[in-house]
Amino acid sequence: MQDGVRFAITEEDNRASFRLRYQIYVKSMGRLKDKGDHEKEELRDEYDEFARAVIAIQNGEPIGTLRLFWGGDQPFPDSLIEAYSIAPFMGVLRQDQICIVERLMVTEDHRGSNVTLRMYREVMNFVLQHKAEIVLLDCEPHHLNSYLKLGFRPFTTPYTYPGIGLVIPMALIVGDFEHLKQIGSPFAMLTKPEDLAYCQSTEALTQIIDDKSNVHSLTVSNTGQFLNEIKSLSPEKQFAFNTTPSLFDFLEEEEIERLIQKSHIIACKKGNHIIEKDNSAKTMFILLSGHVAVEKNGQMIAMVSPGEVIGEIAFFLGVPRTASIIAATEDVKVLSLDEKGLSRLLKHEGQLANKVLMNLCRGLCSRILAGSESSDFRAN
Repeated sequence: MQDGVRFAITEEDNRASFRLRYQIYVKSMGRLKDKGDHEKEELRDEYDEFARAVIAIQNGEPIGTLRLFWGGDQPFPDSLIEAYSIAPFMGVLRQDQICIVERLMVTEDHRGSNVTLRMYREVMNFVLQHKAEIVLLDCEPHHLNSYLKLGFRPFTTPYTYPGIGLVIPMALIVGDFEHLKQIGSPFAMLTKPEDLAYCQSTEALTQIIDDKSNVHSLTVSNTGQFLNEIKSLSPEKQFAFNTTPSLFDFLEEEEIERLIQKSHIIACKKGNHIIEKDNSAKTMFILLSGHVAVEKNGQMIAMVSPGEVIGEIAFFLGVPRTASIIAATEDVKVLSLDEKGLSRLLKHEGQLANKVLMNLCRGLCSRILAGSESSDFRAN
């Protein structure tokens, strides 16, 4: 196969995309096993009949792929309209002005390279060529910072994607060049204002997404306001959660600022799967408000209270999620910690790392003690 990044045209191109999906999603991540063709080692579904694929080829082998839906190819089915929260935009745009991107993946050896950006450059060229005004996607918490830097913005309530867990719907308003330039999006360098002259609905689209998200990101927020929101959720309004040891215990405010760099506050609905068992993501969360249930094999094994950490096993051991974490009340808010930033902090900031690890140990001991007491109670 010819090296480069391009939209799949031939059957060979498309099958290369299907095989890479299978290798990464089914084999590496353990996802969508029920949809994979295990004999051909391909992952494809009914949407591939009208979707477009972008592939990145190096040395004759696929190293990246994504799937794109365009409303000009055929009307979006109801399942996609619901999954990507398209309905609010359909009162402003025709379907041929809307694109959806999903199933973006890159082989492990090429993560952190420019492969993802090169594939998105193909997407952006397609968007401009076909005069689309909005691009939609669903984002897992650990990818939020990457998409925010591209210019995507959360615009509605997160929801549970079956087999994956919590995802955040995001939108890129193509004509909002000022926003792209302000955040330093690579798309601002790939386009010029005159390229976007066809965009007539930018203001209306901005009004649809503004202040409608349940996600507050430090990446695009004032640090003081972000810290105040965390404080406001604690009983003492001072990062203190009096029900259990907290990751913030004994930390100065300046240390908390360093700990939560590039983090996000995510509001969840009751029943949302914040973490899905067997998911390969390694993001660690702090529960700020409400309560969440820990479930294995459909059975609740624990309840988590504000101030506690969730997701630390996958983060520290590098293993898939060992249990599902489900919002048990309507007032759940979690702080999603940036995986890469936290790893750097633990590696390079010894004094702060010691405090953070001590708080994690205190929280773990508290859980073990609570589990023992619960077992004793049941035995009696």
